[in-house]
Amino acid sequence: MSNISQIYDVDLKLLRCFCTIVEEKSFTAAQAVLNLSQSTLSENLKSLEIRLGTRLCRRGPKGFKLFREGEAVYQAAKELFASVETFKQKASNINQSTAYELSIGIQDGIVENPSARIHDAIRRFSEYYPNVRFRMEVMLGFQLTGRVADGIVHVGIGLVNDQFPQLTYEHLFDEQGYMFCSDRHPLFAVPDDELTIGDIESAAYCNRGHLEYYHPERTRHGITCGDIGLGIQSQLALILSGRNIGYVLDHTAEPLIAAGSLRALRPDLVRIVNPVTAMMGPGVVDFKLARRFVDCLIDVHMELGQGRVLPRPAFATSCGTLVERDGVCSVLASARVAAPESPKRAHAAGPAYGAA
Repeated sequence: MSNISQIYDVDLKLLRCFCTIVEEKSFTAAQAVLNLSQSTLSENLKSLEIRLGTRLCRRGPKGFKLFREGEAVYQAAKELFASVETFKQKASNINQSTAYELSIGIQDGIVENPSARIHDAIRRFSEYYPNVRFRMEVMLGFQLTGRVADGIVHVGIGLVNDQFPQLTYEHLFDEQGYMFCSDRHPLFAVPDDELTIGDIESAAYCNRGHLEYYHPERTRHGITCGDIGLGIQSQLALILSGRNIGYVLDHTAEPLIAAGSLRALRPDLVRIVNPVTAMMGPGVVDFKLARRFVDCLIDVHMELGQGRVLPRPAFATSCGTLVERDGVCSVLASARVAAPESPKRAHAAGPAYGAA
C-alpha cells in the first residue's frame, strides 16, 4: 500500500463512497444511498484503489467481498471521519451562531406514534438555534445504535440496546404493543376462552431483527423460529401473510384491527412495553448543540405528559414476555427474570415485557 503524504477533498469523497459500499455490503445498495450510477461508483472505487496502491474489495458476479486491506482502510476512514466530526463539534461550540448541521436518527415506527413529540422539540430547538440545519433519517434499530455509537449520528431516538453500553440514554415515552396474528393465521378463529399460552408459544414468531436478542429461544430454535422482518413494516407484512405471529405496536395495529385484518392474542396476558429514548454516543456528549436538542426532547415530552411510563409488571425481563397463568408469573420464552428498577432512566430498567 502506497504512502499518502497529503489528504485532499477528493480523497475524502472517495473514502465516503467506499465506506458506504462496505456498510451496505453491495454496490447496488450503495448506488441508491449515494444516488450515483454504477459506472460512477465503480470509477470512484478504482480511483481510490489506484491512490492507495492496493485492491480493497472484490466485486462482480461472485458478489462483494472485503479484502484485508479494505478492512484496514475502512477502519482508518471511520477514525478519520470521527476526528473531522469532533473538530466540527468543538468549532461549533466556540460560536453557536455559526451555521451547523445536526444529524438526527429516528428508529422506524416512532415518528407516527401519537406519544412522540419530536416535531415540537425541533420547533423549540429552532427558536434558540435558527442557523442549525437538521439532517434526519429513519432507520432500523440496530443501524441507529451503531451509527450513534460511531458518532455518525449525533442524537438517536429509539429503543434501548444493551449491546452498546457506551451510549447514554434519556427516557422520552413508552411504546406498547400486543401479540397479533392475521386473519390468515390458524389462531385467528380460536376464541379467547380456548386460546392458551401454549398455543401462542408453539406458533412461529416473527421479530423485527434488532429485537431478536430479547427473545433468543423464540427466534433461534425449533419450530418457533419464525421469520425476521427488519423494521416494523417488514415484520407487519410477514404477520399479515399468516406465516407468523408477532408483536405489533398499538398505533400500527389500530387501523388493521378495525379492518378485521389483525387480532390480538390474549391481550389480557401478553403485551410488550418498550422505553423510547434519546441516545448519544461517547464522542458527542460534549457537543453542546446535541445536548441542547436532547434537552428539548425531554422537556416537550415531560410538559405534554408523554414522559409517563406505562404500568409495568411485578417482574421484568430483557429476554422474554412475562405472562400470568393461574396467578403465577412465568416467562413465555425461557429467560432470566429480574426485579424491576426505576423507570425514570430507560438505560437503568431496560426493555420491559409484562402482563397487562
